[in-house]
Amino acid sequence: MMLHSINSPEFIQSLVHRVQGEGYEIVSIDGAVERMKTKCRKKFACFTFDDGFLNTFTIVFPVMAKENVPFCVYMTRDFYRGKSQPVWDTSAMMMNAEQLKEMSANPLCTVGVHTCSHPHLSELHAEDQRKELLDCKIDLEVLLGKRIKHMAYPHGSYNDDTLIIVSELGFETAVTTSGRYVRGDTKLLELDRIFV
Repeated sequence: MMLHSINSPEFIQSLVHRVQGEGYEIVSIDGAVERMKTKCRKKFACFTFDDGFLNTFTIVFPVMAKENVPFCVYMTRDFYRGKSQPVWDTSAMMMNAEQLKEMSANPLCTVGVHTCSHPHLSELHAEDQRKELLDCKIDLEVLLGKRIKHMAYPHGSYNDDTLIIVSELGFETAVTTSGRYVRGDTKLLELDRIFV
């Protein structure tokens, strides 16, 4: 599932309960990979949050910790470093690096790359795509002291060059904005997500 800015703990808590009530096991992105590789037939869901909005830290994180539910947050470097704001919401409050470190220290939280500046990758030259992805990956790895192996395509935008680069940089998964459920033939570098 793909989520962005969350305005109330009641919303995210009710969503967690609804998903569980429908028989889905909520797993981490690593757990999802394991189930896909072993062709697990049990229903599972993965919560993912894009961009690094402050309310992911102040609202989502406490609820997920209380419910003991894993989740993944895809971080845009220029947002958590305070260099820029999302162009679609320039008044948005974004998480900072210290808040990200605190959240990442919890084993329920997986952090992934969402590029440096949130561009449409398919519109960039291959080397510019590589820089967007690699610089964000390095920054997160230095900040958090752990390997970063998952990423999300900003705007769902990517092309054949992007897929090659993502593979070369060692990412295990990359998620899209397709609006479809993951299927048995879904590729790990083109994982489908349902928008919530």
